[in-house]
Amino acid sequence: MPAGLGGGGAVFVGLEPTMGTLVDPGAAGVGVWVPIISEELNYTEEKYYSPQIRQQTIVSDVQQSYYHVEGNIVMEVDVNYMPYFLYSSRHLITKTGATAPFTYTFGPGSQGSATGGTGLNARTMSICVERNGVGFGYAGCVVNSWEFTVENGVLRATMGILGTSETDMSGLGTPTWLAPSLFGAAAHSIYTDASGVAPTFAGAATTNFNGFTFRSEFNGSAQNRIQPQRSASYIAYGETNSTYETELDFIDKVDYNNMKNNVTKAIKFESLKGGATWALCTEGFRIIIRRTSFDSYVVGLAGMGDLIMGRVTGRNIGLVGADAYTIECKSPVAIT
Repeated sequence: MPAGLGGGGAVFVGLEPTMGTLVDPGAAGVGVWVPIISEELNYTEEKYYSPQIRQQTIVSDVQQSYYHVEGNIVMEVDVNYMPYFLYSSRHLITKTGATAPFTYTFGPGSQGSATGGTGLNARTMSICVERNGVGFGYAGCVVNSWEFTVENGVLRATMGILGTSETDMSGLGTPTWLAPSLFGAAAHSIYTDASGVAPTFAGAATTNFNGFTFRSEFNGSAQNRIQPQRSASYIAYGETNSTYETELDFIDKVDYNNMKNNVTKAIKFESLKGGATWALCTEGFRIIIRRTSFDSYVVGLAGMGDLIMGRVTGRNIGLVGADAYTIECKSPVAIT
């Protein structure tokens, strides 16, 4: 076989009813082929090298050890695919709508580990990758970290994946594709409000955010238990750490003083297609942060010809009566 290019590859994802049981991409209706920008899923093992003292100063043996799967997937946000990945991270899920488009809402959960399942339950997924005609199957996968950011006007997602096992695959079936449905520069708006259980964001959209990046990290780790297998037993979760960052045109000291005085606020990032409001749009994606604290606000004179900007990082924190943040996706996809 000749050398191949990344553009000839393909990625399939399927939600797992049973954790760690690979979903067959050749079967109908069990998953979807996902257009991505890049992936780097890898078999990860810390082999055992024997440090025996035997009149030499080099290791004397190697044994296989436990392994798991990890790596990033980068893709443009498209509501035809995002619900699959959002189902596979530590979230609590609600779904509304009798017919398409459906609205999926994902709020931070407190599950200690990932599992399979059906219905409105977070669950593991299988990810199958074709690289130069060679199939790789990764089972028991979760999204351990999220990063949503606007790049050249287009909303993108970077997902940090953890998985339990890898399987050699002889065939992946025939990929099928939908037309792209991306959120470009004219789709996005940002609103701010006082923090609270139900911020209304009644005012006009803000116009001084130079970029926006939202992150959520679940601090997952592969767990191994003594049994006759080397693959991970399951993925455990730790503390949820959620942040955002942006640059703001420096006009006055209001937000600078808010940082010093520990004033919290609410932020809504919203991307719409097919309608001017969330209620009217046919496709939508939004992140609502109900309570965030300024972690830092850095302002300085960068250079003679440079704009004076405030570089902001915020830490998203819990509150009584509502989720600290929610990720909402309005999509034609029906997940059961």
